[in-house]
Amino acid sequence: MNLTKTTFGAFALTTTLLLGACGDGDMNKDEKMDNKSEMKDKDMNKDNMKDQDMMKSGMFKSMNDEMVEGKATIKDHKLMLTDFKSSKGPDLHVYLTKDGDVEKGMEIDKVDYNKMEQTFDLKDMDTSKYNEVTIYCKKAHVVFGSAKLK
Repeated sequence: MNLTKTTFGAFALTTTLLLGACGDGDMNKDEKMDNKSEMKDKDMNKDNMKDQDMMKSGMFKSMNDEMVEGKATIKDHKLMLTDFKSSKGPDLHVYLTKDGDVEKGMEIDKVDYNKMEQTFDLKDMDTSKYNEVTIYCKKAHVVFGSAKLK
């Protein structure tokens, strides 16, 4: 009877140790999978944060005997004009352009020549192709000024 108890005890202890070891191995495997998922999520969040946190700005310079002053800033998928002033124009619009080329640029919206603070939504727009914010009078076909973005 003693031999049976000892054999049974040894068997139970061995089984417990083996099952415990198997469980630890599976947990490590799951933990590794979780860590990989977390790392992927962090990398994706970094990419999103780069887009959101990436800020470009520049100061307006007047052109063609017209006056434009203030600052243009692109951040968080928005274009913000601050301390903005412009010569009065009949049909002023704000564009994102590459080197001031309005024809190949992207029209954003009408701009108010005497409103110092203005914000425009750039959601779903690829702003990486453009390096300037341009104020353009569509009616007169004249660039009033632009801000190089850095």
